[in-house]
Amino acid sequence: MQDGGVDIASEPNDPEQDRRALLAGVIDRRLHDIEGRWLERVGKEVADRGPSVTATDLRNAIGEYLGRLAEALRGSQSIEEGGTNAWVDVARAHALTRVRLGFDIDQLVREFVLLRRGLFEVAREERVIENDLQAERLTDLIGAAIATSVKSYVDSRDLAARRVQAEHVGFLTHELRNPLATAMMTAARLRKKADVAAAHGDMLDVLDRSLNRIRSHIDGILLAQRLEAQEVECRPVDISLGRIMDEATQAAGLAASEKGIVFKTRYDPEIAIHVDPGLTTSALQNVIDNAIKFTDKGFVEVTSENHDAEVSIHVYDDCDGLSPEELKTIFEPFKRAHPGKAGTGLGLAIARRALEAQGGQIGAESAGERGCHFWLTLPKPRQ
Repeated sequence: MQDGGVDIASEPNDPEQDRRALLAGVIDRRLHDIEGRWLERVGKEVADRGPSVTATDLRNAIGEYLGRLAEALRGSQSIEEGGTNAWVDVARAHALTRVRLGFDIDQLVREFVLLRRGLFEVAREERVIENDLQAERLTDLIGAAIATSVKSYVDSRDLAARRVQAEHVGFLTHELRNPLATAMMTAARLRKKADVAAAHGDMLDVLDRSLNRIRSHIDGILLAQRLEAQEVECRPVDISLGRIMDEATQAAGLAASEKGIVFKTRYDPEIAIHVDPGLTTSALQNVIDNAIKFTDKGFVEVTSENHDAEVSIHVYDDCDGLSPEELKTIFEPFKRAHPGKAGTGLGLAIARRALEAQGGQIGAESAGERGCHFWLTLPKPRQ
């Protein structure tokens, strides 16, 4: 590679690395100048397009990005990797602001084109870019940021849409809860009347079960939407696996016994995990209950596997199996793998979001004709 290039390299005293350090120093010294040039140009273009935004909104995260970009240039990473890592930590905050301001992807990309222009100007003024290769490397830096920013923008836009949907669902469930509460209170009062309870006890039992099922569905829908919109606060604590598993499997044994299937558990209750107890119990309960629901004969087995940084929970069942197409959608809300079974299709969606909210994961596999294997990961306390 030519002497004087901006990208990089390898040996501690490599002149290319020295050039990167020079560019980093220029960014540090003239950060406010680069940011000011960029802000003036972006502000003018935004004003021409119509949206009324403040300089503070526009400036969001750019100064911090330039500072991290200088740090990346001093490191040993490639230009592309360094440019990505410099931006990734602040990209989400920037993307959320752009979504709120109503920017589209073209405007987002245009911001970085203008930032690149300002960087080029200052770099040439400081004589740290003298040939096409160096210019290409600086372009690669900004290109890496553009790719990361577009992904963050799309994720943030989707999150904003999910939050709007969660608001609508929240309003609807609130409206449904009021008449449901009235119906449950009326049923309770009827049960207190001795003559009614004696004559219609079986009907009141059916009514209670139906009303409780409606309430459970409403709570499930609301929780699923709040998890999708990332509006559920996660509060992880150090807790033993046994305490979580005891609660998550409490009803599973009885349900399995009623269906005549074998339910087995095998795990070390003393293993410490770092999780939100409520979210984790909900996730495990949904996966285990789901396995029992779809297994009509045979077994359901729950085991654990201890790793350095996490614990894996495995749930094996003897259901009719799932196709590759079904495996792709089973963790999405309202997607039921077995249409013939009752349910809302929310259990696995809730489990996925509950685990992801605290750094865990969930997956599934199936041979197709018989049986499924679900696995979940739970983080352990940091040493």
